[in-house]
Amino acid sequence: MKNIQFYSLLYVQEGSETLAQNFGANSSKPPKIKDLELYTKSCSNLAKSLKAQGFNYTVLTNNCELLQKIQPDLQLKEIEFSLNVPKGISFYGAHFKIDVYKYFSLQKDDYSLLIDIDEICINPVPANFLQAVKNNIPMFYDVTDQMYPDAGRERLVNDLQLFCPEADLGLWAGGEFIGGDWQFFDSLYQEICKISARYFEVQKELFHKGDESLTNAALQTLLKRGQPMINAGCFGAVIRYWSCGTKHCQKLFPAVKDCFLLHLPADKYFLAATAFDGSFLQKYEKYLQSEKSFNTKERLPRLFLQRAKNKIRRLLRLKK
Repeated sequence: MKNIQFYSLLYVQEGSETLAQNFGANSSKPPKIKDLELYTKSCSNLAKSLKAQGFNYTVLTNNCELLQKIQPDLQLKEIEFSLNVPKGISFYGAHFKIDVYKYFSLQKDDYSLLIDIDEICINPVPANFLQAVKNNIPMFYDVTDQMYPDAGRERLVNDLQLFCPEADLGLWAGGEFIGGDWQFFDSLYQEICKISARYFEVQKELFHKGDESLTNAALQTLLKRGQPMINAGCFGAVIRYWSCGTKHCQKLFPAVKDCFLLHLPADKYFLAATAFDGSFLQKYEKYLQSEKSFNTKERLPRLFLQRAKNKIRRLLRLKK
């Protein structure tokens, strides 16, 4: 079986005081240095959580020197970034994930996995995950059900076909998890190279203005050509959980907390501030019950009513 290697991308923009965007905001302006500290703390916690399950984790970047100063405990590797990404584009830094695919295509002895920074490893790896690695079967995370309520199938298909006519499956793979051997990533990278120029021409017209559009178009092309792939979400290798309101139907947290990798896109500050240890899940569940994180449409009326009842009870006790 190939070596399992986990990676994340942290691309630093020109000028050591700023970070190129790759962490969820939709502005093209890079965050300041304090945000970079937030991201590196999250990387550190993710590394500790993966190490607890026996896995290696490396942050790929274009500026090891800066990241090492901010977070000395990180395992870093500087790689070449050559994709011609237009300046000012939304999710500028995230587009360099495409160069990460190229890097993976050169790792002949490894099964490489690219995961987002705002994830945490909370359980042992599923047996199906190891079986996929053993058989060199690529894995991705299918989040089609989360995308349709926002955009609808027709919009997603039409958008991808603006730059890739073959992408008509109506499938959407989340950008937080993709893995495979060097041959898979070589094929993926080559397909993206064919469509990237046209993608950058129409990017402003797309519903999803980011590297996921490129990756999804290329994945669909490979699927139609017979490339075997497995949805890692179906056996709990990764789960995206939103602690805020969602348009899609989301399972309650107790139903998903047995996953291997937990992706928390709405809880970046919590992930950075909460040192990983054996009580991480308990801390997160307590956080979910706090006023910092809840679905306002569902819980605010109940919260208001409960507070009103508590106040009445206190007043009655005072009168006694």
